[in-house]
Amino acid sequence: MLQITKKEINMSKELLSKIEWACRLKFKGKEQPQIINGCLRIIEHTNLAYVEPHRVIIKDSLYLFFNECICQVKNGPLSN
Repeated sequence: MLQITKKEINMSKELLSKIEWACRLKFKGKEQPQIINGCLRIIEHTNLAYVEPHRVIIKDSLYLFFNECICQVKNGPLSN
């Protein structure tokens, strides 16, 4: 049986302030981002691990961010 350990990763203050700044600039403070912290998933007794990125939802668009990384990934509008 596989045991998966999940550890939450906190978003760096620098990245959080950049996201909030961009939202204030773009949306004039009308739109608040929904921020979901990423996590580290480790499969016990193996050397396998997965880093789940931080998710930021702004106006039905999903953005993925990593700490200490310049890149971002954008997904189109979210649908239910």
